[in-house]
Amino acid sequence: MTLGFIGLGSMGGPMAANLVKAGFDVTVYDRDPARVAALVDLGARPADDIAGVGGADIVLVSVPGPPELAAVGGELLAAMAPGSVLVNLSTVGLESARELARAAAERGIDVVDSPVTGAADGARAGTLTLMVGADPAVLERVRPAFDAIATTVMHMGAVGTGTASKLLTNMLWFIHVVALSDAMAIAVRSGIEPATFAELVPQSAGASWVSSHDLANLLAGDDDESFTLALCVKDLRLIRQLGDGFGVGSDLAAATADRFERALERYGPRAGELAVARLAESAMDVSIRSARGATR
Repeated sequence: MTLGFIGLGSMGGPMAANLVKAGFDVTVYDRDPARVAALVDLGARPADDIAGVGGADIVLVSVPGPPELAAVGGELLAAMAPGSVLVNLSTVGLESARELARAAAERGIDVVDSPVTGAADGARAGTLTLMVGADPAVLERVRPAFDAIATTVMHMGAVGTGTASKLLTNMLWFIHVVALSDAMAIAVRSGIEPATFAELVPQSAGASWVSSHDLANLLAGDDDESFTLALCVKDLRLIRQLGDGFGVGSDLAAATADRFERALERYGPRAGELAVARLAESAMDVSIRSARGATR
């Protein structure tokens, strides 16, 4: 089995590295030559362009969003052989996922719709969760590769269900980040030390993946730039589109999107996702990012 990997950013780079470390024959491509060089140092083969990856049995793609997937998809599919498999690990919209599958089917290429969750540290550790939309037989063909990058592989249904699952779990993630930020700021305003409240939350009904993953960063003043506000806002817009496509919506998701949009406007697209907590600090006139969380 030969593998190709396109997109070697904060998520794709570690995933490709784990595939190489697991002994797979991996050809990689990224627009940044330094990222390619880092994988070549581990044992990957370099490709000069997207088409240079297309000869692999299975090609995995990890790019920021729908425009990037559309730009990669056409050139990649033209270089892939019938019977090969394209695995989309990117977070895109439902229509983007389905359009890729339609275009691939016309060429006899199978698609696995498999966005990931678990953050950059999970990508490095190989402990990601994959949400898979695919024919079960095609999933089994790619499972050996998945076992090198993830500890949990959830088959959600047909192509598109992986993407829908990722958007909905991201909706929960972003809502939790805003709720946790507000709770921390109000706790400090109430006279509770931020570290004390942070110790309580994981032991309470308010516990979540977000609290276990992000509280330490909030206390340390680390906005976690591995996932930027630009990506958060992109995903929240895709979440809104998903609901709009069915004539439904979420008031909580809409309020959360507004908060992240305002954070993006104030702190810029490259700021980390937890920069959104600064808006809660500003509203309550406190700091949850200092040792004592003193009122400013």
